[in-house]
Amino acid sequence: MRWTNFIERVQIITAIFSCLLNILLTFLILKKSPKQLGAYKYLMLYISWFEIAYSILDVIVSPIIYSKGALYMIIVVTKVSTLFSKHALLIIECIWTGFFGTSMGIFALQFVYRYFVAVGSINLKYFKSYRIFLWMLIPVFFGAIWGTTCYFLVSPKTEINDKMRNTILYVFGWNIEKDITYIGPYFFERKPDGSIEIFYDSMIGVMILWAILTTSFIITPYFAIKCYLKLRQGIEKKKSEISRRFGNLQNQIFYALVSQTIIPVILMHIPASL
Repeated sequence: MRWTNFIERVQIITAIFSCLLNILLTFLILKKSPKQLGAYKYLMLYISWFEIAYSILDVIVSPIIYSKGALYMIIVVTKVSTLFSKHALLIIECIWTGFFGTSMGIFALQFVYRYFVAVGSINLKYFKSYRIFLWMLIPVFFGAIWGTTCYFLVSPKTEINDKMRNTILYVFGWNIEKDITYIGPYFFERKPDGSIEIFYDSMIGVMILWAILTTSFIITPYFAIKCYLKLRQGIEKKKSEISRRFGNLQNQIFYALVSQTIIPVILMHIPASL
């Protein structure tokens, strides 16, 4: 239990840090960003506000991950909550998972936009005025599918309660029906006679989540690499015409682009797909 208390403190500290940084970023975007930034200004604001909401939600949920055999659980302790009922916390937990799905869409969206800017695509007209907000709905759609899938297909089940009741009581000291709620796939159960019962709702749920992950995993690196190559090609062509300072700036942009691609792939796409 000491470990879970430590994790809770870390979540609170990092959430506060995230909120402060994104509030500062919001101020800089609104007050200091150049007009030439165009639609990307609203996209950055969208991401900053999303990160603030995600941080707050993460503190409310304070998830605990536990797995055993063919079962994977994201646990939320309900007995300490005075603000939300158990069912309300289940809904909040599903919204929290939906935010992860939304983040997958955001990664893809920002790299699509960056590529259009890099090549001067005529498709940039679809990001102007109110259309940018329609693009922003795509990640929300990803998140809605993710959260809805968790609520209907991998939410608490009698079979999971029966299997994990003693384990949860022994490991955490919690009553699985009264003290916690959870989401998580339960793929199959081996019966005493050796037969296997497959839970198809969990299988279908995980397949849907995999589809979202795969979509983001393909789009994000694809457009990031194309953007990188296009910018690099442009610099090589104009190398003699640009100053060393500008060249260094472009190199920094390249490195930032690479890191912004690798970090979510390593820390989010790959772990979520394992």
